[in-house]
Amino acid sequence: MSESVTLLFDQFNAGERAFLNNLPRSSGVYLMKDQEAKVVYIGKAKDLKVRLSSYFFGRDDRYQIKFLMQRVYQIQTIVTETEEQSLILERDLINKYKPRYNIRLKDDKNYLSIRVDTNAEWPRVELVRRVENDGAKYFGPYSYSYEVRELTELIHQTIPLRTCTDTVFHNRQRPCLEYQIKRCAGPCCLAVDPDQYSDWVKQATSLLNGQIQPIVKQLETQMEQSSQNLFFEDAAIARDRIEILKKFKQGQKYISSGTENRDIFALYREESLAVVAVMQVRSGRIAYNNNYPFELVDLPDEDLMQSVIEQYYLAGRDVPEEVVCNILPLSPDFIQNHLKIITGHKVPITEPQKGLKFRLVSLAMLNAQKYFELRFNSEVEYQNLAEELTKLCKLKQVPRRIECLDISNLQGSDIVGAIVSFYDGKPDKQNYRKYKISFQDQPNDFAAVKEVVKRRMQAAMENADFPDLLIIDGGQIQLRYAMEALEELKISQEIISLAKERTTEVRKFRVNKPERIYLPYANVPLELSAERKLTKLIAGIRDEVHRFVITFHRSQRAKRVFSSALDNIPGIGLKRKTLLLKAFGSIEEIKNASIEEVAQTGRMNLQLAETLLQKLR
Repeated sequence: MSESVTLLFDQFNAGERAFLNNLPRSSGVYLMKDQEAKVVYIGKAKDLKVRLSSYFFGRDDRYQIKFLMQRVYQIQTIVTETEEQSLILERDLINKYKPRYNIRLKDDKNYLSIRVDTNAEWPRVELVRRVENDGAKYFGPYSYSYEVRELTELIHQTIPLRTCTDTVFHNRQRPCLEYQIKRCAGPCCLAVDPDQYSDWVKQATSLLNGQIQPIVKQLETQMEQSSQNLFFEDAAIARDRIEILKKFKQGQKYISSGTENRDIFALYREESLAVVAVMQVRSGRIAYNNNYPFELVDLPDEDLMQSVIEQYYLAGRDVPEEVVCNILPLSPDFIQNHLKIITGHKVPITEPQKGLKFRLVSLAMLNAQKYFELRFNSEVEYQNLAEELTKLCKLKQVPRRIECLDISNLQGSDIVGAIVSFYDGKPDKQNYRKYKISFQDQPNDFAAVKEVVKRRMQAAMENADFPDLLIIDGGQIQLRYAMEALEELKISQEIISLAKERTTEVRKFRVNKPERIYLPYANVPLELSAERKLTKLIAGIRDEVHRFVITFHRSQRAKRVFSSALDNIPGIGLKRKTLLLKAFGSIEEIKNASIEEVAQTGRMNLQLAETLLQKLR
């Protein structure tokens, strides 16, 4: 069983549009991870594609973002149906993973829950931030504190339950103002029918369980009457309360205040391709989501689900109290017996048709479908584009591994080369390569191309690791030098060059030249339309090697610029070198300083300072 839950950050480097086009246009939560798969930031979004785009295009100007993005290597997304659901899920995941870049932005307060102690003589509706195992009923938690306070206010306006604490309740001598304005039946001082009060409690809990339609109808009638009587302010209040009730019901869909633990399995399939999403619910909250893709599946759905669940728990994963599926496995009794041996108690496997569990299965199904579209639709699209490239360039085979080469220099200094590798249209970062060019300070990009091609092909001959296609960033001349390297090595390698789109001036007229492919031994290039998907694919690969080689060139140049006569003196490391150059400004000023000044500034003993000055002078 293969396992893949993330969008690789390298996909963005390969081409901004290709990366972002793969993101779902849905509300949800995103987890940003470093190279060690450690979660460094968790965020929510109404539109995941738009939100994540803001990180890459500089639209998020928060100070910490630039430091965050330097660490991000993977992005995982979990889709939700509404933004309110993503609020709850975001908080749960933050509490679980405690990401570094979230700690400074989030407080430690728990979300509000509603508590109704039905075992009390005169229960009341109260707001709490902690769920206790005290036999009371808890509803929530809710991420939107204003709306939930409005909800409790609605309950108090329509159902005459007491609002005072137990201390106040047992010490009252006469009914309070709440009784006077008909918001409380006054059980503290007056005779109230316990059965009637119990019915009121049931009405309140029914509303909290999401059965809002009766009160919504009542408010709609009130809104219409107020509007007809020209009491528009009262009508607006009723309208706002209806919206609060509807929002409240949405927030309830996937959250439970209980302590139940369950795993949700959802299968999404199209012919022989399938994805199974596994969603873990711990303590009534969604804690984790994973997706497992399958190709060339010949088994029926029930057999596939059977195999997935068996392998999932055979790997030693935590077994919950319940397993919920959208399709029951072929032999649920067999799995239940196996899980009973592991846990010591029965673990039911169910296929819900309604209620909270059904909504959780639907959410897992939605994530499986989104992942299916991301995984398999992109693979089919790449296969079609690779076949198109094969026909266009008359290649001998459809390329799966494509490598691209580029050269970078600044006025002839620090000439470097780089090669990036893509497999089935996705970056293969482990096979990226960097090259320092041997003839430094000679601005000859053409010769540099020849050297890099020769070194790459020599390594390929030793390791039998040839790319299916090698792309040279450049035009006809760069391709000719690359061909010379292949001819000298006497090897056959599929190779083309890609020239960037540019505008030139011919006889005072501006002429636009599109992206162009040059083939070996052909004088006329193949022009590519900017809107063509094939153009975007190979241009994205070219843009990635350009980014990679520029980054390498900058690092090399920075090392050279920062080098000095202090580099070869024993005992003078980077920290002391930085202190000395920052204080004195140059090597000459250091030479003119006294031993005591050098020792104090560089935080060293007098003997080392004396040795340093002797070597400099």
